[in-house]
Amino acid sequence: MTPPPGYVAYGGPGAASGAFQRIRGISKAMVVMLWVSVPLQLIALLGLVKLTHQARKYLDGTITEQAFRDSARVNLSSLGTALVLPVAVLTMIWMFRMSSNLRRLQRQGQTWAPGWGIASWFVPPCVVYAVPWLMFKELWKGSDPAIAPGDPGWKHAKVSPLVTVWWVLYGLVPLLGFFSNVGLVSAVRSGMTIRTVAERLRDYVGVNIVLSFVAVGSTIVYIQLVHQLSSRHMQSTREA
Repeated sequence: MTPPPGYVAYGGPGAASGAFQRIRGISKAMVVMLWVSVPLQLIALLGLVKLTHQARKYLDGTITEQAFRDSARVNLSSLGTALVLPVAVLTMIWMFRMSSNLRRLQRQGQTWAPGWGIASWFVPPCVVYAVPWLMFKELWKGSDPAIAPGDPGWKHAKVSPLVTVWWVLYGLVPLLGFFSNVGLVSAVRSGMTIRTVAERLRDYVGVNIVLSFVAVGSTIVYIQLVHQLSSRHMQSTREA
Protein backbone atom coordinates (compact mmCIF):
# COMPACT_ATOMS: atom_id res chain seq x y z
CA MET A 1 0.00 0.00 0.00
CA THR A 2 1.33 3.46 -0.91
CA PRO A 3 1.84 5.69 2.18
CA PRO A 4 0.05 9.04 2.29
CA PRO A 5 1.89 12.24 1.28
CA GLY A 6 4.39 13.35 3.88
CA TYR A 7 4.39 10.00 5.69
CA VAL A 8 7.58 9.30 7.61
CA ALA A 9 8.00 6.10 9.57
CA TYR A 10 8.65 6.51 13.29
CA GLY A 11 12.32 6.25 14.01
CA GLY A 12 13.31 6.93 10.40
CA PRO A 13 14.98 10.02 8.96
CA GLY A 14 12.87 13.08 9.65
CA ALA A 15 10.75 11.26 12.21
CA ALA A 16 9.00 13.25 14.91
CA SER A 17 10.67 13.24 18.30
CA GLY A 18 9.03 12.88 21.70
CA ALA A 19 5.47 12.23 22.81
CA PHE A 20 2.76 14.49 21.42
CA GLN A 21 0.26 16.33 23.58
CA ARG A 22 -3.33 15.41 22.86
CA ILE A 23 -5.85 18.01 21.69
CA ARG A 24 -8.92 15.99 20.68
CA GLY A 25 -10.79 16.33 23.99
CA ILE A 26 -10.05 20.04 24.30
CA SER A 27 -11.13 20.84 20.75
CA LYS A 28 -14.38 18.86 21.15
CA ALA A 29 -15.21 20.70 24.38
CA MET A 30 -14.54 24.03 22.69
CA VAL A 31 -16.79 23.21 19.75
CA VAL A 32 -19.64 22.12 22.02
CA MET A 33 -19.45 25.28 24.14
CA LEU A 34 -19.19 27.50 21.08
CA TRP A 35 -22.29 25.93 19.52
CA VAL A 36 -24.16 26.41 22.81
CA SER A 37 -23.15 30.09 22.81
CA VAL A 38 -24.68 30.73 19.36
CA PRO A 39 -28.37 30.57 20.44
CA LEU A 40 -27.46 32.46 23.62
CA GLN A 41 -26.00 35.25 21.49
CA LEU A 42 -29.20 35.35 19.44
CA ILE A 43 -31.26 35.59 22.63
CA ALA A 44 -29.04 38.47 23.74
CA LEU A 45 -29.69 40.15 20.38
CA LEU A 46 -33.44 39.94 20.96
CA GLY A 47 -32.84 41.45 24.40
CA LEU A 48 -30.94 44.32 22.80
CA VAL A 49 -33.82 45.01 20.41
CA LYS A 50 -36.27 45.00 23.31
CA LEU A 51 -34.04 47.29 25.36
CA THR A 52 -33.78 49.73 22.44
CA HIS A 53 -37.58 49.77 22.25
CA GLN A 54 -37.70 50.55 25.98
CA ALA A 55 -35.16 53.34 25.47
CA ARG A 56 -37.37 54.98 22.87
CA LYS A 57 -40.38 54.69 25.16
CA TYR A 58 -38.43 56.34 27.96
CA LEU A 59 -37.26 59.18 25.70
CA ASP A 60 -40.85 59.65 24.55
CA GLY A 61 -41.98 59.85 28.18
CA THR A 62 -44.23 56.76 28.12
CA ILE A 63 -42.27 54.86 30.80
CA THR A 64 -40.42 56.09 33.90
CA GLU A 65 -36.68 56.41 34.29
CA GLN A 66 -36.68 53.62 36.90
CA ALA A 67 -38.53 51.27 34.56
CA PHE A 68 -35.96 51.83 31.84
CA ARG A 69 -33.06 51.56 34.30
CA ASP A 70 -34.36 48.18 35.47
CA SER A 71 -34.68 46.98 31.87
CA ALA A 72 -31.12 48.09 31.12
CA ARG A 73 -29.67 46.21 34.07
CA VAL A 74 -31.35 42.98 32.96
CA ASN A 75 -30.65 43.21 29.25
CA LEU A 76 -26.99 44.24 29.42
CA SER A 77 -26.18 40.89 31.04
CA SER A 78 -25.56 38.70 28.00
CA LEU A 79 -26.32 35.03 28.56
CA GLY A 80 -23.42 34.02 26.35
CA THR A 81 -20.80 35.71 28.54
CA ALA A 82 -20.89 32.77 30.95
CA LEU A 83 -19.07 30.67 28.32
CA VAL A 84 -16.44 33.25 27.40
CA LEU A 85 -14.01 32.38 30.19
CA PRO A 86 -13.99 28.56 29.77
CA VAL A 87 -13.66 28.86 25.99
CA ALA A 88 -10.81 31.35 26.42
CA VAL A 89 -8.96 29.07 28.86
CA LEU A 90 -9.38 26.02 26.61
CA THR A 91 -8.24 28.04 23.59
CA MET A 92 -5.00 28.94 25.37
CA ILE A 93 -4.35 25.33 26.39
CA TRP A 94 -5.19 24.15 22.87
CA MET A 95 -2.78 26.63 21.26
CA PHE A 96 -0.05 25.84 23.81
CA ARG A 97 -0.27 22.12 23.12
CA MET A 98 -0.28 22.50 19.35
CA SER A 99 2.73 24.80 19.46
CA SER A 100 4.54 22.31 21.69
CA ASN A 101 3.74 19.57 19.19
CA LEU A 102 5.21 21.62 16.36
CA ARG A 103 8.54 21.45 18.17
CA ARG A 104 8.25 17.67 18.31
CA LEU A 105 7.46 17.72 14.59
CA GLN A 106 10.78 19.56 14.21
CA ARG A 107 9.23 22.66 12.70
CA GLN A 108 12.43 24.65 12.87
CA GLY A 109 12.26 28.44 13.03
CA GLN A 110 8.97 28.85 14.89
CA THR A 111 8.20 32.51 15.51
CA TRP A 112 5.81 31.82 18.38
CA ALA A 113 6.90 29.62 21.28
CA PRO A 114 4.22 27.57 23.14
CA GLY A 115 3.93 30.21 25.87
CA TRP A 116 2.57 32.64 23.29
CA GLY A 117 -0.58 30.51 23.20
CA ILE A 118 -1.39 32.26 26.48
CA ALA A 119 0.54 35.53 26.27
CA SER A 120 -0.65 36.41 22.76
CA TRP A 121 -4.12 37.27 24.07
CA PHE A 122 -2.78 39.86 26.52
CA VAL A 123 -0.01 41.71 24.66
CA PRO A 124 -0.77 44.96 22.76
CA PRO A 125 -2.73 45.57 20.70
CA CYS A 126 -5.01 43.41 22.84
CA VAL A 127 -8.32 44.50 21.34
CA VAL A 128 -7.22 43.71 17.77
CA TYR A 129 -5.85 40.22 18.61
CA ALA A 130 -3.14 40.51 15.96
CA VAL A 131 -0.70 38.18 17.74
CA PRO A 132 -3.22 35.29 18.10
CA TRP A 133 -4.00 35.74 14.39
CA LEU A 134 -0.32 35.44 13.47
CA MET A 135 0.11 32.45 15.76
CA PHE A 136 -2.92 30.71 14.24
CA LYS A 137 -1.34 31.18 10.81
CA GLU A 138 1.86 29.54 12.02
CA LEU A 139 -0.01 26.69 13.69
CA TRP A 140 -1.94 26.08 10.48
CA LYS A 141 1.26 25.90 8.44
CA GLY A 142 3.09 23.72 10.94
CA SER A 143 0.15 21.33 11.24
CA ASP A 144 0.18 20.42 7.55
CA PRO A 145 0.11 16.58 7.53
CA ALA A 146 1.62 16.51 4.02
CA ILE A 147 4.89 18.01 5.29
CA ALA A 148 7.32 15.57 6.89
CA PRO A 149 8.90 16.30 10.29
CA GLY A 150 12.03 18.36 9.88
CA ASP A 151 11.09 19.66 6.43
CA PRO A 152 11.98 23.39 6.34
CA GLY A 153 9.35 23.97 3.66
CA TRP A 154 6.60 24.06 6.28
CA LYS A 155 6.85 27.86 6.50
CA HIS A 156 5.69 28.15 2.90
CA ALA A 157 2.53 26.08 3.40
CA LYS A 158 -0.78 27.71 2.54
CA VAL A 159 -3.07 29.03 5.25
CA SER A 160 -6.85 28.65 5.13
CA PRO A 161 -8.82 31.90 4.62
CA LEU A 162 -10.73 30.89 7.77
CA VAL A 163 -7.88 32.21 9.90
CA THR A 164 -8.07 35.72 8.47
CA VAL A 165 -11.89 35.74 8.23
CA TRP A 166 -12.06 34.89 11.93
CA TRP A 167 -9.59 37.67 12.75
CA VAL A 168 -11.50 40.29 10.73
CA LEU A 169 -14.83 39.35 12.35
CA TYR A 170 -13.47 38.96 15.88
CA GLY A 171 -10.67 41.50 16.04
CA LEU A 172 -11.33 44.25 13.51
CA VAL A 173 -15.04 44.72 12.78
CA PRO A 174 -16.03 45.07 16.48
CA LEU A 175 -13.80 48.17 16.68
CA LEU A 176 -16.52 50.01 14.74
CA GLY A 177 -18.75 50.00 17.78
CA PHE A 178 -16.13 49.84 20.52
CA PHE A 179 -16.59 53.33 21.90
CA SER A 180 -20.38 53.35 21.82
CA ASN A 181 -20.65 49.94 23.49
CA VAL A 182 -18.04 50.69 26.14
CA GLY A 183 -19.71 54.00 26.86
CA LEU A 184 -23.08 52.33 27.17
CA VAL A 185 -21.96 49.67 29.63
CA SER A 186 -19.90 52.08 31.71
CA ALA A 187 -22.78 54.55 31.83
CA VAL A 188 -25.11 51.95 33.33
CA ARG A 189 -22.53 50.56 35.77
CA SER A 190 -21.33 53.92 37.02
CA GLY A 191 -24.77 55.44 37.44
CA MET A 192 -24.24 58.17 34.84
CA THR A 193 -27.18 59.95 33.23
CA ILE A 194 -29.68 57.31 32.22
CA ARG A 195 -30.92 59.55 29.44
CA THR A 196 -27.48 59.32 27.80
CA VAL A 197 -27.76 55.54 27.86
CA ALA A 198 -31.17 55.69 26.20
CA GLU A 199 -29.95 58.12 23.55
CA ARG A 200 -26.96 55.91 22.71
CA LEU A 201 -29.18 52.87 22.38
CA ARG A 202 -31.50 54.79 20.06
CA ASP A 203 -28.74 56.39 17.98
CA TYR A 204 -26.53 53.30 17.62
CA VAL A 205 -29.20 50.65 17.27
CA GLY A 206 -28.17 49.79 13.71
CA VAL A 207 -24.48 49.46 14.61
CA ASN A 208 -25.25 47.39 17.69
CA ILE A 209 -27.48 44.97 15.79
CA VAL A 210 -24.91 44.54 13.02
CA LEU A 211 -22.18 43.91 15.58
CA SER A 212 -24.37 41.33 17.30
CA PHE A 213 -24.76 39.44 14.03
CA VAL A 214 -21.01 39.77 13.42
CA ALA A 215 -20.38 38.23 16.84
CA VAL A 216 -22.57 35.25 15.91
CA GLY A 217 -20.76 34.96 12.57
CA SER A 218 -17.34 35.08 14.22
CA THR A 219 -18.38 32.30 16.60
CA ILE A 220 -19.49 30.07 13.72
CA VAL A 221 -16.27 30.79 11.81
CA TYR A 222 -14.23 30.02 14.93
CA ILE A 223 -16.03 26.70 15.29
CA GLN A 224 -14.92 25.80 11.76
CA LEU A 225 -11.40 27.02 12.48
CA VAL A 226 -11.12 24.92 15.64
CA HIS A 227 -12.49 21.85 13.87
CA GLN A 228 -10.32 22.10 10.75
CA LEU A 229 -7.09 23.12 12.49
CA SER A 230 -7.52 20.36 15.08
CA SER A 231 -8.21 17.81 12.36
CA ARG A 232 -5.08 18.60 10.33
CA HIS A 233 -2.97 18.83 13.50
CA MET A 234 -4.14 15.42 14.70
CA GLN A 235 -3.32 13.98 11.28
CA SER A 236 0.23 15.31 11.67
CA THR A 237 0.63 13.92 15.20
CA ARG A 238 -1.41 10.77 14.40
CA GLU A 239 -3.63 11.29 17.40
CA ALA A 240 -6.30 8.61 17.39
